[in-house]
Amino acid sequence: MLGDPRFRPVTRSGIARGVRGLGVNAGDVLMVHVRLSALGWVVGGIDTVVLALRDVVGPGGTLLAFCGWDDSPYHVKLWPESWRQAYEEMPAFDPAVSSARRDFGRWPERLRTWPGALRSSHPEVSFAALGPQAGELITQAEDPWGPDGSLGRLVELGGRVLLLGAPLKTLTLCHHAEAIANVEGKRFHEYRMPISTGWRDYRTLDTFYGSLPYDGHGITHEVAVLADQAVQSGAGTEGKVGPAISWLFEARATVDAGVEWIERTFTPRSGTSG
Repeated sequence: MLGDPRFRPVTRSGIARGVRGLGVNAGDVLMVHVRLSALGWVVGGIDTVVLALRDVVGPGGTLLAFCGWDDSPYHVKLWPESWRQAYEEMPAFDPAVSSARRDFGRWPERLRTWPGALRSSHPEVSFAALGPQAGELITQAEDPWGPDGSLGRLVELGGRVLLLGAPLKTLTLCHHAEAIANVEGKRFHEYRMPISTGWRDYRTLDTFYGSLPYDGHGITHEVAVLADQAVQSGAGTEGKVGPAISWLFEARATVDAGVEWIERTFTPRSGTSG
């Protein structure tokens, strides 16, 4: 490996240069998904990624990440009784303390814990933001996927989404398209979460098991399909940051493409039922 000329360290300035080359500008409101392993050997790790992104968007720019909640009891009601009882002792969700989901990678947790970052209070669908427009992005909406949630605000603010080495199937913004599309038959999930005042009931769009009957169309990963619709519409631009294939999406155009496809696919044709 030490003698392989293709194995080179990736630096803060190199990441910043690549992100700018993809089209990110100073002052952008930028949601980011990061697959650190795709970048290779990053000198300084995830801290370097945060610093490089801040270099690009500058003091007037704002960064956004989808956090969720590590070990969330979203699925508990489907588990055996003994497992459910164990989760009665789960610590309450605290936006300032509760860890972001590990399977989202290192980026959300690092942004969440960065000095000055804000985090929304929904225990299952929480976001973190850093920058002057963080307060506009971090909302306490009852419907966190809807127009008043962080993704809806991202669209309204003319935001963009950067997949930094992350695959198309991580484009969380697609769930906002599902939330606002005008179709029937949407699926919701009901669950209980511990918060500071005790256990509370929640009901949100079922983005885990499938918010629409995608299985009837042979679709196993709906976000990848919706992201591809955005690519086909011209809403996304592909490039490379270091060795990592990356994408930059315009938030509004991405959502528009997703909504159009969902409504075309799931609205019954004239003369049909169901």
